[in-house]
Amino acid sequence: MGSGAAPEASSIKWKYDIFLSFRGEDTRNGFTSHLHKALESRGYDVFMDEDDLQVGQVIKPELLQAIGKSKISVIVFSKRYADSSWCLNELVKIMECGRTLNQIVLPIFYNVDPSDFRHQKGTLESDFQKHTIRHKDEVVKEWKDALTEAADLCAGVLKDRNEAKFIEEFIQSNIVGRLSKTPLPVAACPVGVDSRVHDMISYLGGRSQDVVMIGIWGMGGLGKTTAAKAIYNRIKDKFDAHGFLGDIRDTANRHDLVYLQKQLLAKIYKKPTIDISCPDEGMGMIKEKLGRKRVLVIIDDVDKQEQLEAIVGNRDWFGSGSRIIITTRDKHFLDVLHVNKTFTVPEMNPDEGLELFCRHAFQKGCPNKRYLELSKKVVSYSGGLPLALKVLGSFLVGRTMEEWESQLEELEGIPPKDILKQLRISYDGLDHIEKCIFLDISCFFIGMNKDHVKKILDGCGYKAEIKISVLLQRCLVTVNEENQLTMHDLLREMGRAICQEDRSRLWLSPDDLTDVLEDKSGTEKVEGLALILQSSENSSFGIDVLSYVSGTEEIEGVAQHLDPYLRRGGARHYMDRDFGPPKKLIWLRWKYFPLESIPDDFPMQPKLVALDLKYSDLKIVWKNCKLHQNLKILNLSYSYELTKSPDFSKLPNLEELILEDCESLSEVHSSIGDLGRLSLVNLEGCYSLEDLPLNFYKSKSIETLLLTGSSFEKLAEGLGDMVSLTTLKADHTAIRQIPSSILKLKKLKALSLCSVKGSPSTNRLPPSLQSLSSLRELALADWSLTDDASPKDLGSLISLENLDLAGNDFCGLPSLGRLSKLKVLCLNACRKLLAIPDLPTNLYVLKANDCPELETIPDFSKMSNMRELYLRDSGKLTEVPGLDKSLNSMTRIHMEKCTNLTADFRKNILQGWTSCGYGGIFLSGNDIPDWFHCVHDDDIVYFTVPQSVGRILKGLTLSFGFSSSSKEYGLGFHISIKNMTKGTEIEARIIPDCPTEGYYLWQGQLSNDKLELQDGDNVLIEIIVEAKVKVKKTGVSLVWDKFMNENMIDYHLCAYQRRPYLVNDDVIIHYDSVNYKSKSLDFSKFPNLKKLTLKGCKKLIKVHSYIGDLGILSLVNLEGCRMLKDLPLNFYKSKSIETLILNGCSRFGNLADGLGNMASLTILEADKTGIRQIPSSIVKLKKLRILSLCGCWRLTEDAIPKDLCSLTSLEHLLLGDNYFGGLPSLAGLSKLKVLCVNACKNLRAIPDLPTNLYVLEAIYCPELETIPDFSNMSNMRELYLSPLLLPPQCIASGVQRWTSCGFGGIYLNGIYDIPEWFKFVNHVDNIVFFEVPQRIMGSDLKGLTICFVYSSFRRKFLTMPYWSYGKCKDFQNGLIGIIVRNLTKQTALHTKIAIASLKTWHRPKDHYLWQGQLLNDVLCLQGGDQVSILVRPDDVDFVRVKKTGVHLEWDKVMKENIDNPDPHLYDLETKSGFFRGS
Repeated sequence: MGSGAAPEASSIKWKYDIFLSFRGEDTRNGFTSHLHKALESRGYDVFMDEDDLQVGQVIKPELLQAIGKSKISVIVFSKRYADSSWCLNELVKIMECGRTLNQIVLPIFYNVDPSDFRHQKGTLESDFQKHTIRHKDEVVKEWKDALTEAADLCAGVLKDRNEAKFIEEFIQSNIVGRLSKTPLPVAACPVGVDSRVHDMISYLGGRSQDVVMIGIWGMGGLGKTTAAKAIYNRIKDKFDAHGFLGDIRDTANRHDLVYLQKQLLAKIYKKPTIDISCPDEGMGMIKEKLGRKRVLVIIDDVDKQEQLEAIVGNRDWFGSGSRIIITTRDKHFLDVLHVNKTFTVPEMNPDEGLELFCRHAFQKGCPNKRYLELSKKVVSYSGGLPLALKVLGSFLVGRTMEEWESQLEELEGIPPKDILKQLRISYDGLDHIEKCIFLDISCFFIGMNKDHVKKILDGCGYKAEIKISVLLQRCLVTVNEENQLTMHDLLREMGRAICQEDRSRLWLSPDDLTDVLEDKSGTEKVEGLALILQSSENSSFGIDVLSYVSGTEEIEGVAQHLDPYLRRGGARHYMDRDFGPPKKLIWLRWKYFPLESIPDDFPMQPKLVALDLKYSDLKIVWKNCKLHQNLKILNLSYSYELTKSPDFSKLPNLEELILEDCESLSEVHSSIGDLGRLSLVNLEGCYSLEDLPLNFYKSKSIETLLLTGSSFEKLAEGLGDMVSLTTLKADHTAIRQIPSSILKLKKLKALSLCSVKGSPSTNRLPPSLQSLSSLRELALADWSLTDDASPKDLGSLISLENLDLAGNDFCGLPSLGRLSKLKVLCLNACRKLLAIPDLPTNLYVLKANDCPELETIPDFSKMSNMRELYLRDSGKLTEVPGLDKSLNSMTRIHMEKCTNLTADFRKNILQGWTSCGYGGIFLSGNDIPDWFHCVHDDDIVYFTVPQSVGRILKGLTLSFGFSSSSKEYGLGFHISIKNMTKGTEIEARIIPDCPTEGYYLWQGQLSNDKLELQDGDNVLIEIIVEAKVKVKKTGVSLVWDKFMNENMIDYHLCAYQRRPYLVNDDVIIHYDSVNYKSKSLDFSKFPNLKKLTLKGCKKLIKVHSYIGDLGILSLVNLEGCRMLKDLPLNFYKSKSIETLILNGCSRFGNLADGLGNMASLTILEADKTGIRQIPSSIVKLKKLRILSLCGCWRLTEDAIPKDLCSLTSLEHLLLGDNYFGGLPSLAGLSKLKVLCVNACKNLRAIPDLPTNLYVLEAIYCPELETIPDFSNMSNMRELYLSPLLLPPQCIASGVQRWTSCGFGGIYLNGIYDIPEWFKFVNHVDNIVFFEVPQRIMGSDLKGLTICFVYSSFRRKFLTMPYWSYGKCKDFQNGLIGIIVRNLTKQTALHTKIAIASLKTWHRPKDHYLWQGQLLNDVLCLQGGDQVSILVRPDDVDFVRVKKTGVHLEWDKVMKENIDNPDPHLYDLETKSGFFRGS
């Protein structure tokens, strides 16, 4: 028992297991003594008072203390129990502890009738007649209430039964499951465990009385068992019984299913032996024994279906409210069992990994300084796998640095045996073909498109679809958002280690390959080969290398940088050697193929499925093409010399033709139309190609046609005959008219025709698009469409999900309200747009930036799925109606330069914001709202967390006003939160790209789940910005008990980096715009200096040389030090500096070559400096994440190192406003997220880019002619090519408008009305009546949404958290009660869930609105119940309720707000008190 506000029982340190309450003269020497002995014999700590009090004696204080320190109270009700005031006072204390401490109360009725105690009848009636004479009425009433409450909790009735047997059954049924003397050992170092099990425990902790099964799924070593044990320890005490069956896989192998069943029942009943003869008997016994118990059962490491069938076969085996948890490496088992939800245990992030590793290697949370870099290498190698971190940490403890380095070198080959042993368990459970496919993926196919790999493997005779799904279910392989196959690094190394043993798959350097081929030993076993050629190698390998291996199924010739010799003809170096041709080549990928055509003597490949010759020197593919019967994929992309396609008649089964960026291609063979299986044609960037053969349009199989960037002027009328076409993209072409036959394409799902060349035309599109009923994406951006030319029937495209009409000239649009599936609408740069029409309520993203004439926006009050709203530069807007009612789902609002917004609108959205993490609100102006608790005129704010006093700190609302002088878009912000008390720091990157020039305000939130702040913590928050930005003010407001919603949609964009923060008095030196300083301090006086800021010290010319000797200095900010020309050479010896900011140091001309020795440097910003040369040593900075060199006017392309790809950690490369004409290749920067080359006026070409780039900014680059191929840029979010912006698609799941039940609700100021969707409304009063319908379409009533409008006769009402009333003398309480009467059952529920306050000095407004919810778990309403709801403010003198509404919620997700500490939140009265309070 206990209220929602009571603490977790597991969080209390109990002194006793059990407290016995009894009437001594009735049972001391009989039943109670026997019970006491039985409990102690099982090892329980039992408190039993040995003294009898005489009449008139007062109960001893130590007795009351013992009650409060006992986990369970057992009450033995006997005939004279109620005769004793001592016993009754004990009982009151016990029931109080049950409510406030979640203490378990178990009454036993010893030879008495429970109903006598419940109603105080029989002998109790005479007992209470005596008490009435001797004691006060309130005391007697308290005793009676306690007896009634306890009698309802009956745990056992002993009457005419064997006492010994009763005691045994009572202990088994009520005590054993609730008292486990020792928790399961979770982990020696439980780093990150709590955060990983938080969501699981929350899910299991719902109030559902259903039997809930969840699965914890993942690869070996991730911590599934650790998570299960942590959950078990946390929640087991809430169940009647519990059992943990560990390592089922191993136990089942050594024993049998019957043994597992015995184990389960023995753990539940705490009995050593249970007789079961066969599995079927065990199943029946489990159902019989556990079917009426609320149990917690955890089954760990299941690897066979029969194990689950024998132990947890059906939900009806377990009692109501039971919870079953299964951990496994194979998701298939969980799917078959139909678990309610499957959870995965995420890999550790680098900070968690480092802490866990250090706990094992150094017995502390951080490494010794000398070992820091080596420790981070180990963590990187582990890939976040806890098992690997534990094994490696334990192995390296106490070893020298030389031993560490030796071990790291060894790790590059084969993982340690202890790790391999765990990883191989899943592999060993595969069949032969599944093992082959796993090894092929680990060696050759990581990062490749899953569908392509499937076709290749099908060509090997495998049934790849089902086999890959098995690997996915067993966590051996994963598929990312781009449909690419991936796997954990250690699994990859395991796969390659297996292949090294049997030499079935090779990936070799030229020297190694030569040895293998010339020796010929074992080549008959080789099934796959990858040849890695580096530019520095002189060996030449050509086509004939394919002949060296007789059994090769897959060949990958990877040559990222071929030696010039190979390009001159070295490909035939081995032509004269006598090797037989391969027998069954399936896949050939040869990047930079060096010949102008594939030779006639190319070995015949009857089984070849995929041919990938990207970046080849081909001019024609074949002179005399041979028949390739099985070829399905032909990829010749970036073959810049290719002039015409091959004759497709020799490729009858071709399915995918990829000729992207074949710049010279001008002819496609007419036989393409005869290919009956061709589904994909990619001709993007073929700008010499003007048309396609007419035969092409006869194809009935082509599904995807990509023509973007070609020189197409027309699409033939036969387009409509391509009945399978689903995707047509032809952006940046010269197409003058879309054939009307396009309307025949009933399967067309995506149509993109942005930025077509030529003069605006009113008849480019067919007059109606209505027949394109399957269309999901439509992009007609930059067509200069006017009102007359734009489609009139857009609202009829009912399947539309993404609509892009940016850059057009219309003034209005037709209604889009019927587009119920529309998720994203883009209207950016529609500069004549006056109004946005009705929108569908499930829209996720609206982008209408740069619409200066926009005045009218539709009502957003029902836009409960809206995530992102972009209305930047819409100066005529005054508000977005109803937006404050849809804030619970919002993650970003951009309204910069919307300068006419009303004060009320700004206030409502700022105060109503709930989203935590990535995103926030951007507005013009930089004044912090006046409701912020702490505001500072700088980029730093400091505060102390006050005492919580019964409330819960949910997080922080942060706000800062800033100015920007930059004309570039994309300024970045970081937030540093330092807990000076605990010595920790979190760097939060949660703020999206910000606007350009102007004065702006940002507001967002951080959850305390991330911050982990506690009472009394001293906290320093700093806003870290670029040089182009000046933070004017910073504010923080502590959020108590408010709903805060973590933005999980963009979670991949934010980062929380946690690190220890060394707290010393001299840890920070901060000077800002101190113009008199010409030289820095002598840093030898500050040995613990961690942060040095000399920002804006315009006369600073010298930095003290001791700066290089500061061992923990991490940040040096010299921004705006205009006179500074260089740094002392000793500075570059620093191994600790992580951030160096030199922005605006206009005379700074030289970064010394020692820069490469600054091993910890992660951020280097040197914008607007005079730097002439980037030191070549910069490529040694393996941790560098951000490199910003914008506006360095002396920087030329010759000054940029050619091997920037060595910066393996680089995430942001910002090179805008420079004068170089080109850049080296950046394709190797695998972690690069943002590249900025804005305003590089001489830039002619953008080099190859990494495929995971998020943002490319290249506006105001007038000479830019060439950009790389974007077909594989599957992570790209934003592309800026002046003046075009192609925004990313935003896909997210819907969230209902309001889900919180109980205390709280939505409070609004101003003139509002009951929403129209409320079914029961009283428009004139404070009471509403309704009848609960029977179940609707099988749905259950989940609860009520209640809304009322009220007015004040005095001053203005404000909504404030309840804990603030006593602190603000200018505010008064206005408690609003809601009474729900069930007229049928004659019960009344008095609730205190709405509260307001009165501010006494402003003029009042007419109306105020409150809306909230009550869960039916509290109301207990059923079909047919007649119900009235009365809204009654306690102070009726100054508040009047004008309207009241109720809406019944069916099958809606609703959750109780359990944070309110008021034990009288709900008071239920029955019959006698039914009419009280009316």
